[in-house]
Order: sequence, then structure tokens, then C-alpha cells
Amino acid sequence: MMNIHIISFLFGVIIALAVIIIFEKVYGKLFGNRRLRELEREVKRLQVINRKKDELIKRSLKTIQNEEKKNNGQSQ
Repeated sequence: MMNIHIISFLFGVIIALAVIIIFEKVYGKLFGNRRLRELEREVKRLQVINRKKDELIKRSLKTIQNEEKKNNGQSQ
């Protein structure tokens, strides 16, 4: 009989923690922490900058390759 009470208690604790975590995630997104929202905006801004940087690097590499092909074609 004691084992059932312990198992019930542990199951209740696990369910309560899961509900608290889910509630904090949803509540935090809707009404939440200003600092968290600011950090999320900053992360998105940095991701956009990183994508633009990667695109510029790709374009630069293509330009360099095209210039090398053009120079090799002229020298032969």
C-alpha cells in the first residue's frame, strides 16, 4: 500500500513540474519577461546579419573564381 502512495506522489510531482514548465513557456511568450523578448529579437537580428555575411562571402568567392578563370583563359 505504501508503494502506491509513493508512486502516486512521484507521478504527481512529475506532472506538476511538466505543467509548470509548459505554463512558463506559454505565459512567458505572451506576457513575459521584457529582457527575454529583447534577447530573442537580438538573436533574430544576428541571424539575419550572419545570413547576409554568408551570402556576401559566397558572392565574393564566385567572383574570385570567375576572375581566375578569366585570367587563366587570357594567359593561355
